[in-house]
Amino acid sequence: MDGELLTVLVASVALLIRVGIGWYAAGLSRSKNAAGAALRNAIDFAVAALAFWAVGAAILSGDAGHLFLARSGFASTTTFVYLVLILIGTAPVAGAIMERAKFFPMLAIPVLLGGIIIPLCARWVWTDAGWLRRMNFFDVGGATVLHVAGGVAAAVAALLVGPRSGKYNRDRSANFIPGHSVPMASVGAMLILAGWLPYMLAASRLNGGFERCAINVLLSGAAGLLLGAITSHARYGKVDVMLTYSGLLGGLVAITASAGLVSPIAAVIMGAVAGVITPVATVAIDLRFRIDDPAGGVAVHALNGAWSAIALGVFFPAATWGEKFSFLGVQVLGVVVIAAITLVATTIVLLALKKMIGLRLSEDAEYDGTDLAENDLNAYPDFQQTMIKSYHMREA
Repeated sequence: MDGELLTVLVASVALLIRVGIGWYAAGLSRSKNAAGAALRNAIDFAVAALAFWAVGAAILSGDAGHLFLARSGFASTTTFVYLVLILIGTAPVAGAIMERAKFFPMLAIPVLLGGIIIPLCARWVWTDAGWLRRMNFFDVGGATVLHVAGGVAAAVAALLVGPRSGKYNRDRSANFIPGHSVPMASVGAMLILAGWLPYMLAASRLNGGFERCAINVLLSGAAGLLLGAITSHARYGKVDVMLTYSGLLGGLVAITASAGLVSPIAAVIMGAVAGVITPVATVAIDLRFRIDDPAGGVAVHALNGAWSAIALGVFFPAATWGEKFSFLGVQVLGVVVIAAITLVATTIVLLALKKMIGLRLSEDAEYDGTDLAENDLNAYPDFQQTMIKSYHMREA
């Protein structure tokens, strides 16, 4: 098979990650919000893709002639792979704001991430013109470019939209709001795993580290899953299903920066550390920092994206300790810069939208559920009862 075609096919299969994220978010939402959660994931994908087509490709290439992919030469296999990677990077925000955010105002985030922030960071890290790349910053699969950026944007969005009604009490305690289908979320997590292999293989073909990539991904994910189960059991006396799956997802993100650049032993250690910090951080973000992130994307993506880049600095072979510390410093710098630019840009945009048109649904609409309030349906009409008529029926 032609190499270009094979790369396109592999990158296409990587979009299973978006399928898995849709299932994962829908399962973790309440039944009255399930259809809206799935739709938000799909619309986020569409908006991000068009934003990259319109301006992102030009920012990534540094050539205004590539606006709207006007020059056919840039609409290549490499550009397609970059587009797929960017579509993965915009995913965490939808799960962080589900169940209470307005539909259209929040589309500004995939526009911002897919059209400006991620392409700009990708240019810095993945192209020869990038200043971070010239400093020997390494991030094969986008641990910082995609996951730190997406995770930080998710944190800002969750904070500015505010928590779901009834989530936090006046005494600063929190209430657990369970999703309606743990099996659905579980299938979503495993679909994300299935898509992570082609995602990392496609990224490695562009940015290096192809050798040992597949085995490292599986080992890191497996270590994260196992340690997630052990950590939740050690803390609560029982194995928490969703915290265990958060360990799996954290382990996958943890290997993203290095892919095949490190040994399988290092991959296991990276995943194991992620399997510990992700469940702990998920609970801390909820209870201590009071960021209501129903899908746990802030811990999975932002923290483990940072850990992935720093871990590569720790485990990457170097001739001397001086070189090791120098490389580690560059990795930390890259994490800080990408987190900072995302934090500033998303905060400015969302604060402006919040002041002008508002970001969240009314209390009544949130109580009814986003499915009915914004999509005029129930995800499970045979099992859900409501005293509120469908909006289009009110016109009769």
